[in-house]
Amino acid sequence: MRMILKSLHIENFKGVKDKTYEFGKTTRVSGMNRRGKTTIGAAWYWLTSDKNYELASNPNIRPDNVEDCIPTVTADVDVDGKEITLSKMQKRKVGKPDKNGVSKVTITNTYEINSVPKTERDFKAYLEELGFEFDKFLVCSHPNVFTKDLNQKKKQDEMRKNLFAMSSAKTDLEIAQMNKETADVAKLLESYKFEEIEAMNNASKRKAVEQLDAIPNQIIGLEKAKVDIDVAERELARADLTRKIAEIDGKIANTGSTIGDLRSREMQLQFDMSGIMQTMNRELSAKRRKLDDAIFDAGKKVDDLSNQIKIAENQIKLNEKVISDADAERKSLGEKYNSEIAKAFDETPYRFDESKWVFDDSNTTVCSLCGQKLPLDKIKQLEDDFEQKKSNARELLKRQHDNAYDDFNIRKKDTLNGLIKDGNGCKSIIECKTKENVELQQSIESLKKQEQETLAQKEELSKQLLELPEEADYSQNAEYVKLKAEHNKVLAELAKTDSLDHDELMFQFEEEKADLQSQLDEVNKIIAQAENNVRIDEQIADMQQKQREYGQAKADAEKILYQLKEVSKRKNELLVEEINQHFGIVRWKLFDFQKNGEYKEVCIPTVLDEETGIYKVFGDTTNTGREIEAKIDICNSFQKFFNMYVPIFLDGAESINDEYVPAVDTQLILLTVSEDKQLKVECV
Repeated sequence: MRMILKSLHIENFKGVKDKTYEFGKTTRVSGMNRRGKTTIGAAWYWLTSDKNYELASNPNIRPDNVEDCIPTVTADVDVDGKEITLSKMQKRKVGKPDKNGVSKVTITNTYEINSVPKTERDFKAYLEELGFEFDKFLVCSHPNVFTKDLNQKKKQDEMRKNLFAMSSAKTDLEIAQMNKETADVAKLLESYKFEEIEAMNNASKRKAVEQLDAIPNQIIGLEKAKVDIDVAERELARADLTRKIAEIDGKIANTGSTIGDLRSREMQLQFDMSGIMQTMNRELSAKRRKLDDAIFDAGKKVDDLSNQIKIAENQIKLNEKVISDADAERKSLGEKYNSEIAKAFDETPYRFDESKWVFDDSNTTVCSLCGQKLPLDKIKQLEDDFEQKKSNARELLKRQHDNAYDDFNIRKKDTLNGLIKDGNGCKSIIECKTKENVELQQSIESLKKQEQETLAQKEELSKQLLELPEEADYSQNAEYVKLKAEHNKVLAELAKTDSLDHDELMFQFEEEKADLQSQLDEVNKIIAQAENNVRIDEQIADMQQKQREYGQAKADAEKILYQLKEVSKRKNELLVEEINQHFGIVRWKLFDFQKNGEYKEVCIPTVLDEETGIYKVFGDTTNTGREIEAKIDICNSFQKFFNMYVPIFLDGAESINDEYVPAVDTQLILLTVSEDKQLKVECV
């Protein structure tokens, strides 16, 4: 839909009694302050959106100190080649005074289309059928919709809603599948929604944290309940006494042979070898865990480098677009320069026409009263007067020629200087962005090199992990080999030991055994006092195991929550990238990412600085003209996206001269402060 405002008739509206204004493709309305420039824009927006130029709803439009009048705005518009007249009137009705003397005032708006009365509903329905969308009208036509009250939360939410309409965001699952780092979440998203996964893992993390916070205090309580007895030492003593009694029993059973010593030695050797085996397997497990952690860190680094490469590549593409646009603009300026420099002053209007200045003696030398020829001296006087007038006319034409020629050269010089300045600006942008792209490409090469090196490290670590055995190779331990050899020797000796008959030793063995048994009974008595320590240690071990399990559960939940944040972050990045593709010099900052990985929703327009090539927050630049270009860019971009081309009213357009008007695809009406005491409406 394309709407063109051809004329606007305003009657009894604010300070305008009765005026009609006509508009072209680009129209400048200029005059001193308080001459009615903004009133023209206010009338148009009241007609189309029931707002004034300051975007206030239901504005007061009635003239001051005038009660009996009907404010009326009538617009002749062209909608896709169809000429339509739209009218809106406001009637005021004062009711009878109440007991307090206060009269109720009723305000009613009425509408007409082509002089046919319409209800507000039918008025809007008619325009909507033509493609006029009221909910999108202001963002397409009013330059201040996105640049006024930027810090207000409600305003930012409205801005974001309109901007998000320009995107076709991917699903959470699609985004998660784009990155290996978020593979775990991608699998979950096949069965659950994003919010469900987040809620489940937050609950898991919260439960794990609660348990992890409680367990240490519980362990401390159990430790305090233990008695201060070195049970381990007593257990060693009991084991030693039991072993010695067993040795004596063995000696008794074997009639005093040394088999008991051999068996005791065999048990000790077995115990020592088992300790070495456990130590070597723990070391192997530690090495395996270290390699797993290193592989995970390398993978994470590769993904991070890959993301940095993508960001740099995307920036190169954006810079290339800026370079292309600047180069095209520079070529256009060059063509304009060549065209301007080729212009020559038109001498035609200032050539003196001799044929029009020939003295006519047929009429002028005859008396108008008597019809007789005038005296010669009188005729001579008439000829001299004629020649003087001819000379004066020739001199006047020459002065006009000289003044026009000087004005032409001044305007031509100013135009050429302006084109040169703009061309140099384009050149600066091209050089700046080209340099930035070279630096970005160097950065990409460096990042790719780091990525390949990290991948190689990861592969080497994975190879090392695969090469690790399932069980430690005990044959590589010299101490174990030594003990094993001795153990085999003891087993061999046990196998060949025969029972010996030494009855004379029986009594000695029995005495030894009785003494050892007495010591064992005493040790058992002490251990019995600390039996509860064993149960407590078992409870502590169980809690420690639960602590490890909850710690792992917390880590697993945090891993999923981190991946969810990465998905959300990437989703937002893609969203911003897609939206910004629709704009020229404006880029939108829609998310403010914090150092902790969190982000908050914002809606901040930034504008490309021509000198630095850097996008600055709207309002932070001192270049008023650039900010006006940004406002027009926003409206123009929305018009293109929604395919709704409507007039743009731009107030405060003093920085836009007639020789440089921003290129737009729609009608542009410039409201400009000037020294003119009377309002001027001119097509540019």
